[in-house]
Amino acid sequence: MQGLRDFFAGFSDLFAAGGVLWLLFLLAVFLWTLIVERYWYFYFSYPAAQEIALRRWNRYAKADIRTARRARRQIVEEVFAETHRSVGFIQTLVTVILLLGLFASVGGLMRVLDAVPVGGQAGQQLLARGIAAAAIPAIASGSLVLVALFFTRALSDRADVETRLFADRLRRG
Repeated sequence: MQGLRDFFAGFSDLFAAGGVLWLLFLLAVFLWTLIVERYWYFYFSYPAAQEIALRRWNRYAKADIRTARRARRQIVEEVFAETHRSVGFIQTLVTVILLLGLFASVGGLMRVLDAVPVGGQAGQQLLARGIAAAAIPAIASGSLVLVALFFTRALSDRADVETRLFADRLRRG
């Protein structure tokens, strides 16, 4: 039980460095929820949605070429919208998290500059707290963004490739 208390005490010490860390934590949870949802969609929901769209396309097998092209364009646009859903928002959220971490580091640097004129032991403690308030949010947001950029780029590329492959499947020979 004591180990569990020490574990959570460590978290409270970490989050005491700045209130921005709580916001970064919540945004990170939201970001990773969106990323997992998109991967869930591509692995489990997209194949069924693709089959439904193919059945819709097959209804236009006997239609004239102009109607078939219009239907193909509409079906591909719907697939594009569904595969790219949330990808732009995820990319924006990654940028917001990075900027929020940098903004928090500026606040920590302001604490450092306030502590510089104070001398003695109290000045050193204020300086150390300011450095921690500057470094922890910047490192947290930077490491989060570094990992999230890989997954964001992979999601964007996957959405583009899936849309192109689906559009190629709909081409009339």
